[in-house]
Amino acid sequence: MVDYIKVQDHKNLLRQKGSKGIVNCDLEELNKYKLEREYKMKVARVVQEHDEMKNDLNEIKDMLRTLLGKK
Repeated sequence: MVDYIKVQDHKNLLRQKGSKGIVNCDLEELNKYKLEREYKMKVARVVQEHDEMKNDLNEIKDMLRTLLGKK
């Protein structure tokens, strides 16, 4: 079993005795972090999809110009 020691002046932080690692035991903060991370990932996917659609549209424009004999 891992033993923990409370970190002074931090009510939600515990230090593991053996490894000296710090553990945050605040579940509300963990859930907040997960929601923020999920939101950022969604935004990144939307930006990537936008960029891909923009590139596709530029390719279509180039093809149309070629078909019409314009450059």
